[in-house]
Amino acid sequence: MSFLDKLSKTVGKSITWAFSGALFGAFFSGVLNFLLIENTSPWLASILATMLAGLVISAYFGSMLVALGGTLAGILTAISYQILFATYHQPLILLGIALIAGLVAGSFFTKREIRDSQPLAQTGAGFMAGLISGPLLYVIVSSTPVGYHGWEVAAVAVSLVGLCYVFLIKHRLSVLGSTGALKIGGPLVSGLIAMAVAAVFWIIGESYMTIPELGQISQYQQVMDAAPLGLLGGALGGAFGGAMLEILGIRMEEHIA
Repeated sequence: MSFLDKLSKTVGKSITWAFSGALFGAFFSGVLNFLLIENTSPWLASILATMLAGLVISAYFGSMLVALGGTLAGILTAISYQILFATYHQPLILLGIALIAGLVAGSFFTKREIRDSQPLAQTGAGFMAGLISGPLLYVIVSSTPVGYHGWEVAAVAVSLVGLCYVFLIKHRLSVLGSTGALKIGGPLVSGLIAMAVAAVFWIIGESYMTIPELGQISQYQQVMDAAPLGLLGGALGGAFGGAMLEILGIRMEEHIA
């Protein structure tokens, strides 16, 4: 393979992973800042944010069709809830409705679609990658100038979760590909994605709420402010990871489906 061919493949994979990394970074930064606003301990916030972001983004990355079904269910649920219950904001009820809608949507996928994408195996690998990366991220942030509110933390998180995901997807547990896992994989993953999407819509709505008497901006505005930085950091971390995969000769497409 010539140098130009190798360079073009490296650039192409970097761009592909940059898009995935950007999505991860934005979601991760939003979840992390939301948890910090709610006075969650930094170490626990790091673990929860990497786990949730790893779970959600791995579903999009490896099982796009199922993830899109859950996304549509989550969007419709969030919009309907905000219209019907404009003055009754109960996020847990919203998440419960979104879960049910996602489970119903996921039940319509065919066995072939589930078998080809193996959504439970994908999200399981992403979840475990986030669980492993969370403590490492906390140690890095605590011992270096990297803060929780900059683009750097998203870049580090993407790199750590991506590295763990590559390993876990190549050595995933056989039970995640069993017949039982395939049966529940579609509805379960679709339901989880619907909950995540509905939660994002709720946070966006809360971030733009104001107190008319005082004119104060909601504390959740910090979550919205963190998303662009997470987008940037995730894209940079994803591009670096994609380039390294190509340079090392690791072909993720052989393990995604």
